[in-house]
This record gives sequence, structure tokens and C-alpha cells, in this order.
Amino acid sequence: MQSVTRLAPNAMWDRMAPLVRALPKRTLGPSDLLVPQFSLAQEGRLHVYWIPFERLNADARLVIVGLTPGIGQMEEAFTAARDALLRGMSTEAALDHIDRVASFAGAMRTNMVTMLDSIGLPGALGISSSRELFGSRDSLVHTTSALRYPVLRDGNNYSGTGPRVAASPLLRSYVTTTLAAELEAVPKALVLPLGKAVEGCLRMLIDLGRLDETRCLFGFPHPSGGNGHRLRQFRENEAMLRREIQGWSVRVQS
Repeated sequence: MQSVTRLAPNAMWDRMAPLVRALPKRTLGPSDLLVPQFSLAQEGRLHVYWIPFERLNADARLVIVGLTPGIGQMEEAFTAARDALLRGMSTEAALDHIDRVASFAGAMRTNMVTMLDSIGLPGALGISSSRELFGSRDSLVHTTSALRYPVLRDGNNYSGTGPRVAASPLLRSYVTTTLAAELEAVPKALVLPLGKAVEGCLRMLIDLGRLDETRCLFGFPHPSGGNGHRLRQFRENEAMLRREIQGWSVRVQS
């Protein structure tokens, strides 16, 4: 049975959709998106902006958690959202379309699919390739970020340091409110954090009693091409990750 897309906890889609629909009908860039109407919060050198990643798939079997969307993903997501609204799509169809087009787009998605296939995820989910999670079988996955909305530091993509998430009251609040509520709304899914910074955010929720550690698949490297240690980290953890996937699959089926 196909899952029904809902708005994620604390979503702002209804308020922001008219602003998205009014965006210029051309290639969008930072000057269109890093503007006051999409600004959510500031703290020191950090600035948080809204992005139309607000789809919730409560029946998902896997949640993939990045750190925070970057400017490139903002451009992809806003373009997809504007086009969906101009085509008259329903909220559900628009949110599905945005995720398929922009969620972990580009080389990051390609790298992630390769690694997920290598640790046996398709077999556990009954699909032929993890690439289907971003297309015909997206009912199986919920994608999000520890910091759901893009965080910029001095105008550049935030990488998890300067400050670290736990040291920032603003960023920590997004983890303990928005992310916690989102993961609780997808209770049956395995939670896959991408990289150590995201693992730290999940361990924060575990320590607070907001997340069951047995749901989490730790040790998966961040799939960004900018992560120079990605291949080494993956080789070191591949066998362990494969065992964890197999164990999770057994638990789900029992």
C-alpha cells in the first residue's frame, strides 16, 4: 500500500508556498533565496533559512538524515517547488516532487546509492537498487536533516563546526524540537545518519531519551565528494554496516 505524504512537524509550507510561487521564472540563485522572507533565525555568524523540504512519510522503513541542506540543494528544491506550484500540483504531489528532484541531489546521491547497495540495503527492503528510493519506491524512505533548514556560517554552507551543533543554543534547539518530533513521527524506520556530525546530533537525542539507539545505523560516512576520508571510512565500516543491516532486516521480519 502506498504511503500518504503528510507535512512534517513544525512545517511552514502553507505560509511559504505563496512566496515560492512568486519567485522569478528563471534559474534561481542565492540572491533570490537568501532574502528576508525566507530567513528564519540568526545567532552570531550563523543564519538559518527556510527550504521546502517538509514532506513526511510516516510509514517509511528508512530515514536518511543529513546535517543540513546546502545552497545548491536550496536552489534545486526551490526551483522544483516553484515549478510544482505553477503546474497546479497539490501539496502532497508537490512535496513528493521536490524530494525526488532535490533531496541529496547530485554526486552525494550517487555516492550514497553505491554505498547503500554495497551494504545490502536493497535486499533488506526488497528492491533492486537504493536508487529506487529517490524514484518509484520513495514510499520506503523519509529524507531529512538534523538541521532541517539550511544553516549558513558567514554566508557559506555550515559543516558542523565553528560552532559545533551542541555548542549552539539555536542549532541544538532544531535538533531537540524539529528533528526529535520528525523521528518520533516515523517510528518504525531504521535511522541512517550521514557522517559523524549527524551521529552526534542523534546521540544527543538518545541521551535525552527521545530516540532509541537500536534504531540507528552508526558508522556510515558522509557521502559528499568533499569528504576526502569517505572511501577509507566506508571500507573500515562496511562489514559492520552489512551485519547491522542484516540484523535489522531480521528484526523487522520477525
